[in-house]
Amino acid sequence: MKKRFVPVLCAVMTVFLSAGCQSETVSAPEVTEEPVQESQTEEPETAEEIVMDELCLKIGEEVLEVKWENNESVEFLKEAVKDEPLTVNLSMYGGFEQVGSLGMSVPRNDSDTVTQSGDIVLYSGNQIVVFYGSNSWAYTRLGHIENKSQSELWDLLGNGDVTLTLFNGASASFSVPDVTLNSGYTMPVLGLGTWTLNDAEAENSVYHALKSGMRLIDTARYYRCETGVGNGIRKAIEEGFVTREEIFVTSKIMPSDYDRAYQGIHDSLDDLGLEYIDLMLIHQPGSNDEAVYRALEQSVEEGIVRSIGISNYYTPEQVDEVLSYAKITPAVIQNENHLYYQNDELQEYVKPYGIVIESWYPFGGRGHTQDHFGNETIVKIAEAHGKTPAQIILRWQVQAGYITIPGSSNPDHIAENADIFDFCLSEEEMAEIKALDRNERYVNW
Repeated sequence: MKKRFVPVLCAVMTVFLSAGCQSETVSAPEVTEEPVQESQTEEPETAEEIVMDELCLKIGEEVLEVKWENNESVEFLKEAVKDEPLTVNLSMYGGFEQVGSLGMSVPRNDSDTVTQSGDIVLYSGNQIVVFYGSNSWAYTRLGHIENKSQSELWDLLGNGDVTLTLFNGASASFSVPDVTLNSGYTMPVLGLGTWTLNDAEAENSVYHALKSGMRLIDTARYYRCETGVGNGIRKAIEEGFVTREEIFVTSKIMPSDYDRAYQGIHDSLDDLGLEYIDLMLIHQPGSNDEAVYRALEQSVEEGIVRSIGISNYYTPEQVDEVLSYAKITPAVIQNENHLYYQNDELQEYVKPYGIVIESWYPFGGRGHTQDHFGNETIVKIAEAHGKTPAQIILRWQVQAGYITIPGSSNPDHIAENADIFDFCLSEEEMAEIKALDRNERYVNW
């Protein structure tokens, strides 16, 4: 997957500099991420959340969180984009705003207005203006961008002309966005984990994950389901709803192959039936990590692996050791990461290297899933958004800048897990979830 178009999502997304994938230690398989989420709760019938089904605003390819005014102008625009989006070419003006013609006359109720950064207004009944500074004039207020600071808006709007799109969120196609790795390749921020699945289950789960819109598939030699993963990928490709280039496949070298790492990579390629693997990881620290990492780097040079990384490395000291001998900087670190073990200190430490953190155990793993789903804070937020606890946890992970790979063999749960890009969590809700961190890992090795 290389610099793939990032699809529209009608919710605020954090710019990611860290990520993580589902992985499991060879020494403790009995406590790894359970693929079947036993009782992902039913969605509440009602929701109090940002309205995503009437009017959404996108600048460039980034959808912004907007608090719209309750007035005739906004209602008119909602109706105008009901069936198809409206794209406006904006131009910089005055060093504090972007302005463009709507190509139509919109009802207005102008008044003397002092604007602030993030304000969206109607000017002269036919022009839309987005401010990244302040001004005073007669405008009709349309709304305000909620999720960007003044400096972030300056970066978004103050460096040249941009394109603005207004669209109906109810008819938008929500897809999983990507993060660009330090290798230059793009990686989806949400995918499917396959630990504990047999080949038949893996084939079915991978097929349904791809059908649901996921494009990231995580597996490993140790999982012994790479053949099934490959079969699921080929089935989806043969049916024509996805191409190989759109799919991002991760595998891992297992410790018993550390003395034959290069051959282990080829074994994965053979079982997957693929010409290349998008991301290959060292599954966990071992006695000859440098030699294993050299095999990963050789595979990148030969084009059979595109990006490389490490898994289950939890401290800056462990990361520094890898960096001391790495010719190619790891792109991803895949670690245990969940409500009660967030380890954002490591995420911050590796940001300067462009390394992303990927999360296995997003729901806590076997024996802990229901504790996570039943957490009072998570349940409260889920009820507020009309979403399930599983969806809130996954949404938190991607908004916090992680890549996450929940496992499931249930097609309904897979589809549920993919459906997290039509809403966003507020800063207050993100802070509430952050406060749940106990620095408590379920697997310690």
